[in-house]
Amino acid sequence: MDKNKVKLYVDILMFLDFLILATSGFILKLIYIAGERSGKAGVIFLFDRFAWLKIHNITSIIIILLILIHLYLNWNWIKCMLSNLINKNKNKELENEQKK
Repeated sequence: MDKNKVKLYVDILMFLDFLILATSGFILKLIYIAGERSGKAGVIFLFDRFAWLKIHNITSIIIILLILIHLYLNWNWIKCMLSNLINKNKNKELENEQKK
């Protein structure tokens, strides 16, 4: 499979996973507030608090793995951009030294 297609699929999966992660985080923070009544809130938004916690934990692990895959697939670009940044800084330093 083409590397660019793989990157696209990984990025789409990261976006969808982030949406689920953010949604579950907001629901846990705003609806199922932790405390003595945390397990007594019942079923809201299809699941109870413990199911939302499980969803949140699983999507957290998935997004970490997807980020690592994303970094691996884009590592050459990252190295190139860092190299260009370092070289620009060195060139600016040389220009400043030559002006003195």
